[in-house]
Amino acid sequence: MPLEAIAINRLDAPLIQKPARDNELAERLQTLYDTDDNQPAGMEVLTIIEQGFKRGQYLYVGMFNDKPIAAVGCFDDGQTDAKRLQYLTVHTENRNRAIDAKFIKLVYDAEVKKGVRQFVPVDADIHRIMTEYDLLQVKS
Repeated sequence: MPLEAIAINRLDAPLIQKPARDNELAERLQTLYDTDDNQPAGMEVLTIIEQGFKRGQYLYVGMFNDKPIAAVGCFDDGQTDAKRLQYLTVHTENRNRAIDAKFIKLVYDAEVKKGVRQFVPVDADIHRIMTEYDLLQVKS
């Protein structure tokens, strides 16, 4: 099964197909962030994400073989048509394998289909990826 980018707006979203424990998705996401030295602690990021959910924001989760292996927040400031991408993390076993670039491209494509025309990459890694793949300005 290929990598998928799935937008969620709650941490108990039913992404894991096999019988999942309560809070399994949230626990796995917290672990992803906790093992990423480039991001704040998992609980801190998930708290920010949950606050965003209340304002209609999304978290994209990269799923591969029924496991969350990547995540990035997709925020809307409500003042512009731009989406702010922030808090990119990838599972430790998948780092340095271009999964981050493929995942950001999937998120980008999904948001462009929704009509988004401008992106603001907050994290240095997201900015590098979007610059490298010429994703900062959507072509009309």
